[in-house]
Amino acid sequence: MTARYDVAVIGAGVFGAWTAHALRQSGKRVVVVDAYGPANSRASSGGETRITRMAYGDDEIYSRWAFESLPEWRALEQRSGRQLFFETGVLTFSDANTNWVQKSVEVIHKIGGEAELLSHDECRHRYPQIGFKPSEIAVFEPRSGALLARHAINLLVEELIRNGCEYRQQSISSPEDAFRLNAEQYVFACGAWLPKLFPDILGPHITPIRAEIFFLGVPPNTPAFDPPQMPTWIFMGNENWDAYGMPSLENRGFKLAVDLIKQPADPDTMDRQPTAPYVAQMREFVRERFPLLADAPIVETRVCQYENTPTHHYLVDHHPRWENIWLVGGGSGHGFKNGPALGKYVADAITKHAPLEPLLRLP
Repeated sequence: MTARYDVAVIGAGVFGAWTAHALRQSGKRVVVVDAYGPANSRASSGGETRITRMAYGDDEIYSRWAFESLPEWRALEQRSGRQLFFETGVLTFSDANTNWVQKSVEVIHKIGGEAELLSHDECRHRYPQIGFKPSEIAVFEPRSGALLARHAINLLVEELIRNGCEYRQQSISSPEDAFRLNAEQYVFACGAWLPKLFPDILGPHITPIRAEIFFLGVPPNTPAFDPPQMPTWIFMGNENWDAYGMPSLENRGFKLAVDLIKQPADPDTMDRQPTAPYVAQMREFVRERFPLLADAPIVETRVCQYENTPTHHYLVDHHPRWENIWLVGGGSGHGFKNGPALGKYVADAITKHAPLEPLLRLP
């Protein structure tokens, strides 16, 4: 029987939507399916804002993808007429002894991006509202910043539909269930649902982890926490991001998350209210790092999940049994920014048989 579609994409989050975009640009007949809707509140791509930055130590593939992806986000912004990117700059600070900051600056310069290496004294002088430890230095990316996540994905899916993609809000319970879509190729880009759909293969490889995000009310007449005085920021502990946040955008408050607690998450059934351990962890971090906000009220919260791989690398590979099934996920809390580049990478693998990056394949 002749296939109705060239490719069915299961998942309308950032990886699925940008993969569908690249496939459609190559002329493929594409259907996109999502159980709850594009960038819904259960999805890792849901929520107000996500960071785009190039600092990744010596993991050049992610730095390069971020560098290549930002113009695509800006192009979507221009096509939609809706601001989607805030050029706040991104400050990433870490212990100088790890050499992570120094490696990040070298790689960013190598790929053609802009970055400054800030000493401890320069960090304290430029950002007195942040509590830096004596051993810490930072990389500052002036052209990076924050993306409006939910708005961007919704606009992208609307554009896909206008450009000839079909969209269905429909739950897919298994690979065999997806085959009813009648496509030649299937891309499963469904984030935290991947280990549910492929428990034997991905159950040990992708672990959904709970994340609690807080917005603190900044006192009036306190410009130190608004852009440009306050950049988007990331704290890297032991070469893995332990906390991140951004200045008050769209008057929502000072956003931050601290990622030291590791609680499992079920994207379908997880209660999405903040919990006392996460609140206490956040308060402790704020007292140490942003003392002027130690008593700031919580004005909004969000609860989502990361779908972490053991290495925190993304996953792009064939299913071991079905050659026409592609497994695309493992965003591990840092995938949103790279959606455009990853989507093109997946589309090239499907349409041009481009070689797969070993770093992103199943072990």
